[in-house]
Amino acid sequence: MKTLSHRIWRTPPTADDSIEALDPEKSESEGSGDQPVVKLSPELTLCFMLSHVEPDGPVRLDGVKLSVTELMGLELDEAKLGAFAGALNACDFSLQLLVRQHPPDLRRLRRNLKIAEPTQLPAQTRAAAKSSRRLLRELEARPGILDRRFYAICESEHASELRGVLARAGLAVHPLKDDSLRRLVVAAALGGTPTDLDPDVEATAQVNRTELDVDGRLQRSLHLSKWPRSLAPGFLQQLMSIGAPLDLSLQLGPIPPAQAARQLEWQKVRFESARSMTLRRGKSLSPEAEIALEDISRLRDDVQRGRERLFNASLSVTLHAESAESLDELTQRASAHFAATLGKLDPLPFRQREGKLSTMPLALNGVGAWRTLDTSSVARCFPFSPPDLDTRSGALYGIDLRACAPVVYDPWDGTHLNANTAVLARSGSGKSFATKLGVLRGVSRGVVAYVIDPEGEYADLALAAGGRVFSPGVPGQGMNPFVVGTADPEELLQRIGSLRRLVEVMVGERLSAERRAALDHALASYYAQSRERSGFRDFYRFLERDDPEGLAKLLRPFKSGSLKHLLSDDGDDLLKHEALVTVFDLHLLEPELRPAAAMVCTETVWSAAAQDPKPRLLVVDEVWSIMQHPEGAAFMVSMAKRARKHRLGLQFITQDVQDLLSEDTSRTITGHSGRALLQNAAFKLLLQQDAAAISTVGDAFDLPTDLRRWLLSCPRGDGLLLAQGQRFPIRIEATPEETDLIEWRPGQQTTSTPNTPQKASS
Repeated sequence: MKTLSHRIWRTPPTADDSIEALDPEKSESEGSGDQPVVKLSPELTLCFMLSHVEPDGPVRLDGVKLSVTELMGLELDEAKLGAFAGALNACDFSLQLLVRQHPPDLRRLRRNLKIAEPTQLPAQTRAAAKSSRRLLRELEARPGILDRRFYAICESEHASELRGVLARAGLAVHPLKDDSLRRLVVAAALGGTPTDLDPDVEATAQVNRTELDVDGRLQRSLHLSKWPRSLAPGFLQQLMSIGAPLDLSLQLGPIPPAQAARQLEWQKVRFESARSMTLRRGKSLSPEAEIALEDISRLRDDVQRGRERLFNASLSVTLHAESAESLDELTQRASAHFAATLGKLDPLPFRQREGKLSTMPLALNGVGAWRTLDTSSVARCFPFSPPDLDTRSGALYGIDLRACAPVVYDPWDGTHLNANTAVLARSGSGKSFATKLGVLRGVSRGVVAYVIDPEGEYADLALAAGGRVFSPGVPGQGMNPFVVGTADPEELLQRIGSLRRLVEVMVGERLSAERRAALDHALASYYAQSRERSGFRDFYRFLERDDPEGLAKLLRPFKSGSLKHLLSDDGDDLLKHEALVTVFDLHLLEPELRPAAAMVCTETVWSAAAQDPKPRLLVVDEVWSIMQHPEGAAFMVSMAKRARKHRLGLQFITQDVQDLLSEDTSRTITGHSGRALLQNAAFKLLLQQDAAAISTVGDAFDLPTDLRRWLLSCPRGDGLLLAQGQRFPIRIEATPEETDLIEWRPGQQTTSTPNTPQKASS
């Protein structure tokens, strides 16, 4: 047993967060320019083979400077394995692929949510926002919830070449520098989550026979001494899914092709000679020897043709636990995973320090044992899966069931194609609860929400959150989308097209070519002559003066009939008195009138977004009621395409999945169908599906068979989130305070107390 007591480093709390040496009086700048470096204590240098950390990479004790690149995970499939194998064939230098799993650090996210919380929130909504931040704190300590990060390490002189190789494999690369690099190096040494360090940190490392004890936290390093004969895709992904904090390192050293060909030829000759001698003695060759000879012959031909390369490979794992019992349990589970594939882990007795060095970002094989692998076998290890969706900005949307990580993102941060979301699910699967929860968490960080509610489900949520409810068609609650306040010619042209489609939905039929032309001419003439562009009533009077096609008669119900209060100036101005939540309650209208009213509401929200761009969410429930009309479908697709320009996020919900995904050519809406609407949604949430629709859903989203079966039987509140070209099985969780507010009714007393988070319910 060996004990090392040392100080990690000292970082004086200066304004520019500079990093000085352990002794401030003897600090010196190394590396590029005048940028400071981290000087480590002598004992730390000897223990972890680190000389110092420069702003762009750590330096080993032997003077080799390294480059560390963070990678984003990818969905595992044959195409990506092939791309990764092809990229490895072009690699002529040693590299290390490192995967770190540790508890998430969500402190910065909680702090940002607290800062973004609007001051005018009611007490109940403020309590729900506070409980959401409490849920994030609980996730940091919840067993099994992990933050998974992927890294590639090589010598700094090969850094640009390595990034090019990884980019060709389809991986997103992000070089680590400065604070992020410092946190990674220290976290890899001490184990745990990379966090902001105290100015003066001391750590004690105790090297035992089968584990390391670093500040009371146990670490055990293992080495794969016996590899499986064949590696299946996802070989390492299953190991990382055991839900254990660990560091997994795959060291790779390419063997020159000429040397590899000679080595394989020599082995082939040796096996053929053994077979010849065995046959002379009248014996038969063992099945293992026959298989080995076939493999060597095939691999030699592939190497000589350039289809494969040989690598020296070494796989090491470091497990982390709080107690010896937990560490033994994790070790047993990891060993069982490899034993199931006929592999074997070496516990490395009396060599824990060497095993630890192999799993640090040092590109160093401290164990010293190698195994020769071909490119295809290395690619099947593919350690960059599964992906995660945790940008540490925005709001919590759920728990990734496969990566065991929180799903956190901000649709309005500019990194996504748009902020649109499609929610497809059967009745009773929890889609309304999930939508209300998203609205509530958005409101808690200042995102203004509008909801087009055909069944009156969201009115109570709006009232509880201090919002308001509009009932289109009721006296005193009118809207006027014909008011156009923009002078931009392009925007005006788009608005005229939207209003033309709106009129077609209002009259309930597709206008003839003559009438469409006359309506377009009337709208253009009206906005060209009217400086104030006051609204529908003025437009109606303008239309009455010259109306050869009889358009005014078609619009008469909206001027003096039963719908005269729908398009009026009698209602509250949404821009001047914009609430955090506004619900357009359409349940009082006849079903055949709801599409027109929904489009009026949508146009009103679009007017607000065009005049004052800021993060807004527009929820359209039961969107198929609008999409079933060709004009409504064209309107919604146009809205989805344009919303991004004004920071408007369109979220549409439907349980008529088959109708939305079908191409209805009988009504000439091809190109404006539900599929076109889905193509303009960066996020798709699929909750539990009906058996009659799963084939359509699976074909539309190219889902594998296992995910199709899962969507048929997944619990309420579980679903599949499609984003960034990846699939994320998630579980939606809400706190008791959030559940009480979502299910609140007028006059209901709140009795929520801190408790276990609840899953979504319908």
